[in-house]
Amino acid sequence: MTSIDILYIGRTSEFLLMTSEQMDVPQAAPTLQHVLGRLRERGARWAYELDERHVICTVNRAPATFSYRLKEGDEIGIHSSKSIFES
Repeated sequence: MTSIDILYIGRTSEFLLMTSEQMDVPQAAPTLQHVLGRLRERGARWAYELDERHVICTVNRAPATFSYRLKEGDEIGIHSSKSIFES
């Protein structure tokens, strides 16, 4: 089990009504793409906002690709490349 922290930043935070959370991922060394997939399963709003075409992620405040392998205690920042004024 891997425990990670997730920060929702800017538009993503406002759209999902979340600022942060901690997630336990049962898979050892999950990828960032795996975590985003689990978040999208929460419903249409989540799937729309976390679409890989416009989501930008950081791990421990450094840019990260979706194939990045997460470690225990990593902090994921999730941003949107869309403006807060876009629907």
